[in-house]
Amino acid sequence: MELKVASPILGFEHITHYTLTQVDDYFYKLENGDIVFTLIDPGKIRDYAFTLPPVYAKKLEADEKSELRTLAIVVLQNPIEESVINFLAPVVINEERGLLAQVALDEEKYPDFALAEKIGRYL
Repeated sequence: MELKVASPILGFEHITHYTLTQVDDYFYKLENGDIVFTLIDPGKIRDYAFTLPPVYAKKLEADEKSELRTLAIVVLQNPIEESVINFLAPVVINEERGLLAQVALDEEKYPDFALAEKIGRYL
């Protein structure tokens, strides 16, 4: 799936488009040339819900009827249990509009989410 960036992934502000590919039931690949991110569907491994801040809803052209996909960036390590997941800055996708945004959540509102939680905690 081809996606236009509505709000960039932090550190990759120069990238305006990505291709999203589902790898299996849990993992996805987000890529643009040599830049490749591994993502996971966080809802498949833990309770994960948040309210999309209005500024991001606007950028994603989303309303209450929009079906959004939420994924979390994974930094892969060997062994896999040492890999870390960023739950505090998910990637939200409006598939209908073909838009992607990395959403920076307020850590005070979501104290159970961290920038780097080991995946081994959920395996």
